[in-house]
Amino acid sequence: MSVSIKVAIRCRPWTIDDKLGVEMTQNGEEEGEVELLNSNYSTTRFPYSYSWWTGAGYKKHAKSNLDVCERMKMVSQTDVYDSVGQKIKADLMDGNAVVLFAYGLSGSGKTFTVFGPDAADIPEAWFKHSEPHDLWGLFPHLAYDLFKEKQDGWKFSMMYFQNVVDIVRDLMSPMVDEKSYKSGMRKDKDGFMNIDWCQAATLKTWDDLREQFMKSNAKKAISPTQFNHQSTRGHCIMTLEVEMPMPSNPTMKQKGRVYVCDLAGTEPAGDIFYADYKKIKYMEDGKEVIEHKLLGPHKDQRKTKELQDQGKKINLSLSEMAQFFMKMADAVKKKTLKPGKSIPGCNSFFLCKYLKDTMLQARTYLFCAIRPEVTYLPYTFSTLGFATNASVIKLAPKKATANMTEKERKLMAEMQELKDLLAQYQSGEMGGKGGADMAALLAAKQKEMEAAMDGEDGNSSAKNDAMMKQQAEEYGRRGIHLTHFEKDTKYPYFMNLDEDPFRSNRFMYLLSKEKTVFGPGGDIKPLALSVTKNHCSVENSHTDATDITKAFDTCTLVGGAGETVHNGKKVKKDERIALKSFDRVVIGGELLLFRQPGVDPAEGDLPTASEAVEEYQNCIANADNEQQKALEEQMRAFQAEKDQWKKDTENQMSQDEIAKEEHARAMAAVDREILELLPKTKELKKIVGLLDRDCLTFDVTLQRTDDKLGVPKVKVKVINNLTDESIIIDPFEFMKSYSVVKDEMMRLSMAIESGRDYEVDEDKDPIKMLFDNTFQLGTTTIFPEYLIYGLSTDEDEENQDIKNISAPYNNVGKLQVVWNPLEGPDAEFDEDYMPEIDDPTDLIGKPWTYRLKIGSCAALPIIVDECQILYTFNGQEFSTDKLMEQSTHNPEFTYEMIHHVDCVDQEFLDYLMKPFEIDIHCSPKVMGMKTKVSTSNKAIVDNLKAGVMVSSGGGAVGGAGIDTGELEKLRARVKELEAENAALREENAALKGGKVVGSLEEAKALDKSLNQ
Repeated sequence: MSVSIKVAIRCRPWTIDDKLGVEMTQNGEEEGEVELLNSNYSTTRFPYSYSWWTGAGYKKHAKSNLDVCERMKMVSQTDVYDSVGQKIKADLMDGNAVVLFAYGLSGSGKTFTVFGPDAADIPEAWFKHSEPHDLWGLFPHLAYDLFKEKQDGWKFSMMYFQNVVDIVRDLMSPMVDEKSYKSGMRKDKDGFMNIDWCQAATLKTWDDLREQFMKSNAKKAISPTQFNHQSTRGHCIMTLEVEMPMPSNPTMKQKGRVYVCDLAGTEPAGDIFYADYKKIKYMEDGKEVIEHKLLGPHKDQRKTKELQDQGKKINLSLSEMAQFFMKMADAVKKKTLKPGKSIPGCNSFFLCKYLKDTMLQARTYLFCAIRPEVTYLPYTFSTLGFATNASVIKLAPKKATANMTEKERKLMAEMQELKDLLAQYQSGEMGGKGGADMAALLAAKQKEMEAAMDGEDGNSSAKNDAMMKQQAEEYGRRGIHLTHFEKDTKYPYFMNLDEDPFRSNRFMYLLSKEKTVFGPGGDIKPLALSVTKNHCSVENSHTDATDITKAFDTCTLVGGAGETVHNGKKVKKDERIALKSFDRVVIGGELLLFRQPGVDPAEGDLPTASEAVEEYQNCIANADNEQQKALEEQMRAFQAEKDQWKKDTENQMSQDEIAKEEHARAMAAVDREILELLPKTKELKKIVGLLDRDCLTFDVTLQRTDDKLGVPKVKVKVINNLTDESIIIDPFEFMKSYSVVKDEMMRLSMAIESGRDYEVDEDKDPIKMLFDNTFQLGTTTIFPEYLIYGLSTDEDEENQDIKNISAPYNNVGKLQVVWNPLEGPDAEFDEDYMPEIDDPTDLIGKPWTYRLKIGSCAALPIIVDECQILYTFNGQEFSTDKLMEQSTHNPEFTYEMIHHVDCVDQEFLDYLMKPFEIDIHCSPKVMGMKTKVSTSNKAIVDNLKAGVMVSSGGGAVGGAGIDTGELEKLRARVKELEAENAALREENAALKGGKVVGSLEEAKALDKSLNQ
């Protein structure tokens, strides 16, 4: 029997002063409706299964429709679970898969609905409560109830991972496992998608689940944006599987499985900024309300740029999912698709690749989160459109089953026999003695059954524990401990810090001796290439010398032969510094936080990794310029006076002057980003050389943009000298690869020291990691003014130039783009059809429909493996399907899209008067290397032995100093780009004299003469 996706729309509490934008009504058990208020949309009513209003704060913020706010029923977390939770639970216990799919704008309440509060630093976090709590979301309620009903023969297992752009991170892995999203993704025997390399932890109790989730959730990538103070930067998926005996067949087991899919925010990447927040509290209706007040963009503009670059790539997977639902809904309406069947394509990015078939075979619930304010109506309308398409899709749920092993059947029978005997003892039928012995036997059999079930698969807890112990032994030989095993230590220690939470808190450097020496031959031997012999040391002592049984409570950092930084200042050789709780120390480029159990303050926030990194970057930037330091000391004396002057005069400044200041700040951010990347490119060049991949080189480069201030973007150019090809990637992609390759070098080094074999996964080969990246090759610029007049694209104007996005901005191919007018969105193309539009204003109030076709993409400068076209039309993002496994210079697209506007207004006319861009994204074909990156590669073994033991020279980071000459070249390039921006504007103006536009002008002149 087919069923549809159940769609629930939930409106979050207010955060800003505004008019009410939505009215939520629930008319029956599965009869909900959302109506848009104070809007100009032609469609304002949307029916769904559930419509939940949680708009607290309206008394403080609502500027209209207070009566509507008052009459809407406030829906609590418990109400949500009562509405759908019991149905979901029944489906799971019947052996079904259930997909809980959370979609919407960042900060609209997606995570809150499916999980509840989940920040580790707040007392309201759901996993900090062992019993039901008012703020629990759907999943905690569901899991708690399932564990309450746990019986013999039941097995709970959990997986939790995050997709960030094109990688998957196993959040449950203590050693930060991450791989390409394509790696290990395959269907199990029941047809449900699985990622076979991600750990699956067996859970014995509800408390096991809470603890496991808390540890894993702390590793997910989050950032504060204007939409949410804790915005998830990627798609998080958690699965909980409950394996249980099948009631109707004792030789079989059924597997109920819930997929909790908490997706990244759907807002356009360009709308995002990295934000500063302030936490405030106020009382409403006698209850304390906590609100995070947005203060504005973060002062470091690089953070916003990175979020936007990352967001653009995350949005590709969301756009593909939206297109999938749209095409599925269209096929359902045309009755061309059977329930549970999928359409071809829409398989290019992680989200669709992993979820689309699984959710068609499951009981699927889509939870769309929206905001109450009118300001957010454009986002709300888009979300409701997504939900409407999803709501008509038909599912064909199927169940997952497995055979019981002979041992399991035997143990189940023995346990049942023991239970029957125990019941007789307890009832007095067999006398009062022997009951305790029987209970002990039953408990032993239950443990035996758990062990048998836990050992069934290759991802068992025992296997994972064994791997962790092996790694602990190998790191231990270098004096490095894993946090996984040493979290309860009494010794002072350094803990690794990273801006990426996924990589923080992995390692501990225990300071358990009176003197701990860092460096080759010392007590602790970090794997950073720039760590030298006698790099630095820490001396420990007791304040109370009469009682040395207590842990050390006085620790002193002593400068040595290598570069060491303490709280943003370099430590000189033999300089002694008393360490205090939460001090930041950098040893050879490795950022560490000092912790002292028993001494650390019980309250107070830890320094964030971002703060520590910024402090260190400031040290790097100023390290080689003593005159600049002296100048800064002098300027500090005038800073207060300057700040006051700026405050008093800012309102009197002209726009040009303000723009100059903005430009100066933006350029300072560019300088800082360059200063951060240059040493990393040099260090990575050295690492790939050690790993027998010296064909790769990296350059920091600048890309021209349409930024109103003329500020370029910093990029990294990756060159493969084997093929003489290059690609341009974003800094965040470079840093991701940098971290992974460093980790793999570390694992290879440990394996060599332990005498065991190790081979780097093909996906983590430096060439694959760094060169097999999707990047924007170029852009085609279209001038759509002729679309106002119902003209088709001329044949000799179909093939448009593709311009390189970076210097020298030359032509890098041709893209076939054809526009044809249609009578309506459902009409076929008629070459004789041409609407009568004499003047642009004639189009106002009328519908407008065009078909866009994208065909060949010819004469590209690289052999592409994958290729995709992206563009934004009238504020909405569109993309072709990604062409896969092409191995060609000339990928062919068969893309068609109908673009329709119900009622043309002046804003749309103005839009058509401006050029818009079509972006060509591709990834190069990467040829396989003859040699593997492994311990069997003699060159790598020899290199790593030498590379670890020999100092690379005391550079700023990783032994790579900043090349001042290179930096000056890049700064000169900035000036060139600014000049090119001005030239581009002139070029665009000249391009408007092209053939199509020229024909258009001739048509206008002829029309004018005929009508005189």
